[in-house]
Amino acid sequence: MRTEKDVIGEVKIDDNIYYGINTFRAKNNFNISGIKSNDRDHIRAMAIVKKGAAYANYTTGKLKKELYESISKACDILIDGKFDDQFVVDVFQAGAGTSFNMNTNEILANLVLESMNHKKGEYQYASPNDVINMSQSTNDIYPTMMRVNIMLKSQKVIKNTESLINSLKSKYKEFEKIYKTGRTHLQDAVRVTLGDEFNAWAFAVSRDLNEFEASLNYILELNIGGTAVGNGANTPEGYKGNAVKKISEETGFNFRTGENLMGLMQFMTDFSRVMNSLSDMALDLSKISDDLRLLYSGPGSGIHEIVLPAVQQGSSIMPGKINPSIAEAMNMICHSIIGSQQAVNLSVKAGQLELNVMMPHIDYEISKSMDRLANGIKMLDEEAIRGIEPDLHKIKENIERSFGSAALLNPYLGYNTMAEIVEESLETGKSIKDLVLATGKIDEKKYNEIFNFLN
Repeated sequence: MRTEKDVIGEVKIDDNIYYGINTFRAKNNFNISGIKSNDRDHIRAMAIVKKGAAYANYTTGKLKKELYESISKACDILIDGKFDDQFVVDVFQAGAGTSFNMNTNEILANLVLESMNHKKGEYQYASPNDVINMSQSTNDIYPTMMRVNIMLKSQKVIKNTESLINSLKSKYKEFEKIYKTGRTHLQDAVRVTLGDEFNAWAFAVSRDLNEFEASLNYILELNIGGTAVGNGANTPEGYKGNAVKKISEETGFNFRTGENLMGLMQFMTDFSRVMNSLSDMALDLSKISDDLRLLYSGPGSGIHEIVLPAVQQGSSIMPGKINPSIAEAMNMICHSIIGSQQAVNLSVKAGQLELNVMMPHIDYEISKSMDRLANGIKMLDEEAIRGIEPDLHKIKENIERSFGSAALLNPYLGYNTMAEIVEESLETGKSIKDLVLATGKIDEKKYNEIFNFLN
């Protein structure tokens, strides 16, 4: 055991533990969700930011070469994921993310001390605050970490969404000549093709992806170097530019120095832009999932114009029942993300004066939304969309019984005549085709030409 102390008092910490007194207190203070701030992307992002800060301090002459190299190596160790278990703070923690920042600072300090043949806790040789946190404040480091984290996570969202769009476009090509009844107000409408429906879905998701990627441009603007209130107190000349340069090199993203660091610190709307775009995508994906469930409904008494891949049995009591389980799961994922949007927006507006202390909550909601959406899109694509097949028998049966496609005959018989024919069909059970042919104005060849889906 080792003893560490702060202005509040002393605590005993096991020598196998790399975090220190600040983290120890936060761990005990915030037993809230059981969800720890040890997400792999977050740790990697924070270590990259700390590495960038150390580089900036070294290049501006504030940090000696030996300490810089030791900090840089310690950051690489965290980037590689070797000490994730030492990040123990709950995602609901002290405002602004001080606990997570200090958790990182203390782990890095003790790794540096060990590399220099000192004992853990001998902070006179490498202080978590004075050395690891040099030229920094939680108030600029934590939101910088958030931005790096979003860019890291965004790649999976983009990749999986592009794959889904390609699958939808492929189904459009596959189904572009399969005519079926359209539906508006859940009532029969003018015919469409099954491919048309998939093409509309691809269009919507493509626009959503464009919106998401546009929101990321704001995230590339970093406020590292603003320190406590955004005015750069305690930072040397050239620090900001060098820190951003190093972070860009480490990640491969073209980050840039913030135009107004005080503005970036106070206003979190860059993050709500990202969250709102994720929510918009969730809204459209939920609608697509609803459509899949409707089109698959049945099989005996529903629409059942598509057949979704069977992924599991659908009932513990009804034999042979196969549910649209993937679409149902996607709906729930989307509902969660839409709820997170409201949570984020509430925290975005909750800043006061020079700081928004709700950053850990904003960070958590966006991060979980990005992870869930990326994984959900992959599931929807691979387990549902790619394996969809048309039920041609049901499609033909539905369109032959549909009243909506009677609108195609308006140019030949007129709206009023067709309205009477539809009404008579409803009352007598006679088919639209038989009643139309009985007028003598259209023969069967012309009828089939108009409704070329029957050829």
